[in-house]
Amino acid sequence: MSQVIQVIANRVAKDEADTMTINRQIGYRAQELAEHGRAGYALAHTATIDGPEFVTFVDTLTRDVED
Repeated sequence: MSQVIQVIANRVAKDEADTMTINRQIGYRAQELAEHGRAGYALAHTATIDGPEFVTFVDTLTRDVED
């Protein structure tokens, strides 16, 4: 058995005045993770990269596959 690794990255704005955009970006990330979950992937690790205007979420997902 081997493993497939998928990495996805999502940026979320830090502008607290624009909560609608922040909520949309967080919702998009959640949707993307859910779609990968339905395809058999499991979330293995999440890293955050804090920038001046955005936080970037880098999610590593894995899925076992038969050889």
